[in-house]
Amino acid sequence: MIISAQTSRDKWLEKVYKKAMAELDEFFELNWQQNQPKVFIVKNRKEIDKIWNQKTPKWLVGWGGRQSGVYILDRKNFKKESDNTYTKERYSALLKHELAHCFTDILTDGYRKPVWLNEGISIYLSGQLKQYEQPKKYKHFLKSFDKQKEGVYAEAGWVVKTLVEKHGKKKLFDLLKQIKTTKPNKKEFNKIFKEIYGVKTSITQPTSRHSLRKTGKISP
Repeated sequence: MIISAQTSRDKWLEKVYKKAMAELDEFFELNWQQNQPKVFIVKNRKEIDKIWNQKTPKWLVGWGGRQSGVYILDRKNFKKESDNTYTKERYSALLKHELAHCFTDILTDGYRKPVWLNEGISIYLSGQLKQYEQPKKYKHFLKSFDKQKEGVYAEAGWVVKTLVEKHGKKKLFDLLKQIKTTKPNKKEFNKIFKEIYGVKTSITQPTSRHSLRKTGKISP
């Protein structure tokens, strides 16, 4: 299959890209200067379907990674070709979300399990937490280990926020590097997580700011 692509300039989006890359590089501390990810603007739903070689849901507006580059739906056709709300802030967050996946791919060698952790990192770092009210109870995120399931986006970013803000980046990076080395299944991941954080992964209702330490469970 051959899909045409045209080079175009969007000065606003270029500024968004540079800002996102700088902020993500500061967080991940990788000093990523060469071979930075390319961004491909996909014109419409028809072109997205061609790339995926199947009919895609209207919520799908961005994807990609370190090796393939980032693909996002053209902002000019965002309202028409998707069921997502368009604002410049949300579109900026979408691009940053997909770029965050590229950074995470470096630390995990592209291994994206568990899904909740991978998506949670991108949601947290992109600023998309603004789009999701903090859950009163966490019911879904751990169900998304090797496949994306209902509720993961609404919860996973808040979980990662807890891990970073209460336990620091180093432990998160240690976890990602272990994922790169072992390519763990669910059982193996839970063991690694406990070794690093000293607690088991568990869905629970938040009880306090320090509930992760007190109850021994992930609880933002």
